[in-house]
Amino acid sequence: MYQNRFITSSELREVRKLNTGDQNNRSVSLRFVVYDFFREQMRNGVLIPGSLINVREISENLGISMTPLREALVQLETQGFVTVIPRKGVVLNGLSLRKIRNIYSIVGALEAVALRAAFPFIDEVSVESAGRINAEMRKCLNENDSQGYLDRNNRFHGLWLDRTENDELLRQIRVMKERLYEFPGNEDLIPEWEEASLNEHCELLSRIASGDLEESVRYLQFVHWDYENQEHFVRRFYSQHLDSLEKKRRDAIIHS
Repeated sequence: MYQNRFITSSELREVRKLNTGDQNNRSVSLRFVVYDFFREQMRNGVLIPGSLINVREISENLGISMTPLREALVQLETQGFVTVIPRKGVVLNGLSLRKIRNIYSIVGALEAVALRAAFPFIDEVSVESAGRINAEMRKCLNENDSQGYLDRNNRFHGLWLDRTENDELLRQIRVMKERLYEFPGNEDLIPEWEEASLNEHCELLSRIASGDLEESVRYLQFVHWDYENQEHFVRRFYSQHLDSLEKKRRDAIIHS
């Protein structure tokens, strides 16, 4: 069904330790092992959304016994990454425009809550630091450094996310963003979209610096995370990505 992934000896040691470790920590950690495995397979074009995968093949590839593997897959299913079909296997879920719209709405609302809670703790120094991060993002964009851009984008949003102690809220945001940006691993930047996002960051920082809480929250939720405002870019981004995945899949078959 799919090509084997070469796992390093250190990864295998970690998997073996997880198989014998504490039940709760094991299931959570295995979730990340399986998640990373699927993400890598999708980045390499071996798997595409809708692929049906045999659970026993996953078990053999990762060296994970069936029971903890099923626990990890159930976690991924509850978070929307996969659908487990009894006696058949696991299907990698794709992202429809409706799902993307829903995720934008949820993340926008959650980040707005985080900004409201963090606002009293955001000082002038923090805003200036976020401004420098935004400038670094622009440099990454000019150099077509997608990973550097995305890493700094996470740091920029950390201006408010890192200042909230609501762990459950942060966990939900992380999972939703994984669905949007990492699973499958969207790597291509659309310069016009990123430029618009950078300008929105500047506008948002201006509002935060002025001390206007309500306007800052409104702008974050209903402009920066507004799906209708971003839809024309979203359509380009995911269409481009799926075309890229299909090309990678064809190349993998040719070179197999």
